[in-house]
Amino acid sequence: MGESTKRYLPLATLLVISGAMFAGHFGVGDVIFPAVLGRDAGSAWFPAALGYFIMNSIGVWLAYMGVARQDKTMAGISRDVLGKAIGGVYVIIPILIQILFILPRVSSATHEMSVASFFPAVPLWLTLLVYFLLNFYLASSRSKVIDRLGKLLSPALILFIVILLIKGVIAPNGQVAAEGMKNAIGGGLLNGYNTMNALAAFLLGGWILNELKLRKVEDKPSQTANLIRLGFFTAIALGVTSTGLVYLGASTGTLFPQAEIGVLSVEIAGSLLGAIGKAIFAVLIALACITTSASITSMAGDMFTEVSGGKVKYLWITIGASVAGFIMGLVGLSRIVRFTVPWLLLVYPSVIVLILTSQFKKFNQFKVTVAAGVATSVLFSVGDFLGAMGFPGNFVSAIVSKLPMGTVSFGWLLPTVAVMLVAALISGEAKRSFSGSAPAVS
Repeated sequence: MGESTKRYLPLATLLVISGAMFAGHFGVGDVIFPAVLGRDAGSAWFPAALGYFIMNSIGVWLAYMGVARQDKTMAGISRDVLGKAIGGVYVIIPILIQILFILPRVSSATHEMSVASFFPAVPLWLTLLVYFLLNFYLASSRSKVIDRLGKLLSPALILFIVILLIKGVIAPNGQVAAEGMKNAIGGGLLNGYNTMNALAAFLLGGWILNELKLRKVEDKPSQTANLIRLGFFTAIALGVTSTGLVYLGASTGTLFPQAEIGVLSVEIAGSLLGAIGKAIFAVLIALACITTSASITSMAGDMFTEVSGGKVKYLWITIGASVAGFIMGLVGLSRIVRFTVPWLLLVYPSVIVLILTSQFKKFNQFKVTVAAGVATSVLFSVGDFLGAMGFPGNFVSAIVSKLPMGTVSFGWLLPTVAVMLVAALISGEAKRSFSGSAPAVS
């Protein structure tokens, strides 16, 4: 099918879906991490914002492009590389991380940073109950979830962000510190890494493919073209907001040198817009959290339905995810964050390997190479995982910390690239690919 026969979504529909995608990504991490990064970076705030943009925005776009190019969800890509059984288990792990850690994290953040700030007498369980009833409502109908996010919540979310950024950029209350972070780009990469947006995009890519099918965009060329455009708009929106928030942290954030993560963002909003600013921030957090959790819940429904071959129903997952989020949310935000980090450090590097390799047209001809890369990245991430679990002096982390970028949780990168090159040569995949011959069929 040629370029002229591709079916492109109308602009209004494109904006609705990309708005829903942005709302799905823009969670509490996207509000609190850039502000702290900017304050810590000082005069080097722009290189820090650039590092954050590379990992957070470009990572998101590459994830959507990978799904578009392969015309498969993360589940399909994983099973192609790792086999049906291992690939199915592999993709379930990040989905469970999203359900068991991210859903309770964003719901607890809504209570602690929005509700409790104005209504301290409201108990946590009541906030969570209302929150997950709304979460279930937004995600329960698969055919309506995008419209509910893109038409109702996304415009309000974007409006609040724009108000805050315009005021902070035009008339900042503080001055950027004279000294800057030494490794600003590295600090930005790590903070963007912590938001998990690239992982979320790799999961949500299949969700958007299903959405395109619901809108009768069913041929591969049209799906690919539309998903790449949607991913681009989403990445740009994330990049603009994160860069603005990093600047707010570098300028207004200097007024609050001791403020902890989360609290800093509240103080910045209050400083720029007074009591109204805090109210705006509270609404911003609540909107960011509910849009993120609704998209995660809907994505989980799609993915579990796919992995189970249709045996597990979409509605069951939306109910189960909402209940699990409610129960886990009772633990509290700070404890949930501590539980999340180790698993993030273990799984995320291998997801990055899949995202980057899925960009190549001959991806399916390098299955052994990619599988070796996935395994190596997981192996060299065990040290960071154990360190985050409370065992910082473990044998693996001692070795990895001496590798390039090993002190900022990227020590897995060089060994993974090396092993993939060796695997490509030993397996013969590189020779077959360059010679143009078909790969052997097992």
